Amino acid sequence: MQLFLLNEDGESVWVNIEEICLIAPTAAGPAFTAANGALYRFPHTMEQLVQHFAGYGFDRLDRNAVVNMDAVKGYDPVQRKVYFDLPENRGDEGLYATVSGANVDKVKHMIIRESACQRSAYSAA
Repeated sequence: MQLFLLNEDGESVWVNIEEICLIAPTAAGPAFTAANGALYRFPHTMEQLVQHFAGYGFDRLDRNAVVNMDAVKGYDPVQRKVYFDLPENRGDEGLYATVSGANVDKVKHMIIRESACQRSAYSAA
């Protein structure tokens, strides 16, 4: 099994779990030590998470949200939220993430339109 970790330089790397000899708790989260002495950590700041997962379609939309952009089904510009399910499938609220004003351009092509008769999501590419 491969773990997606940060090396001592803060770079994202895949590490085979069989290479890990010790996992020790630290104030910054668990430290993974390999037999050769290499030290690895989970990403724990928002910047590290963005850097770590950006290559897999994730982006930061707010100070507290790193979002899988491929999973977003629509954007509500009034509430500034992205949703991970379509309006007709989500009941009261559904799973969502907030979008800061600085990041609206990343999602405005995913606006959810509502009419009196029906709700539908579209992509205005």
